[in-house]
Amino acid sequence: MLRMMRRLLIAVAHGDDETLGAGGTIAKLADDGVRISLCVLTNDDGSRSESGLNVTPRASSIERAAKILGIERVTIHTYGDNRLDTVGHLELNRVFEREVREFEPDTLFTTSMSDLSLDHQIVSRAARVAGRPGRGSVREIRCFEVRSATDCGEASGLPAFRPNCWQPLDSSHIERKLEALRAYGDEVEAWPNPRSERGVRALAEYRGSQVTTDYAEAFELLRAVL
Repeated sequence: MLRMMRRLLIAVAHGDDETLGAGGTIAKLADDGVRISLCVLTNDDGSRSESGLNVTPRASSIERAAKILGIERVTIHTYGDNRLDTVGHLELNRVFEREVREFEPDTLFTTSMSDLSLDHQIVSRAARVAGRPGRGSVREIRCFEVRSATDCGEASGLPAFRPNCWQPLDSSHIERKLEALRAYGDEVEAWPNPRSERGVRALAEYRGSQVTTDYAEAFELLRAVL
């Protein structure tokens, strides 16, 4: 018997991780009546500028993308982009533990430990601590793949992303995912970059083909209490 999901917390390092990783699934779950909260640890792309100039704030983009996908609650922190390794692990654990206490999710989505991005790995570990058994409301944890992070990890010799859970999607969910991705502006790149619209659609088609459906998103299901 499948467990009914009611409240979903998404824990990510950067605005756009949630959209690239699970945007179609988020749109579907929102349509199904699941209440969804997003917690993002950074609010700009500051690591791309050594001088601190030409930094792009992402808060408004995060909020626009969340609205498109149907996310009702958004929390944005101001930790340094690609500098989460300079923050005490206990502090990051407590950020997500507070989210779990306040929102009381039964399900938690986060990034994969297979990602080349150290920020993604750190967030994945902290989210798992916050969702550990016996310390809160979380009964299910899934990790998603992020284009240009998970695939680059595999191409760089890290342990591969190993999905064991697939969410079939309609074309409307993929279109909303792409619309939300456009809210991030220059984060959308030209083909053959994996963060291109064509690249995102190609992955959805590939994951769908694995379970004989038109489109899907894949997850590493870490724990599910039915």
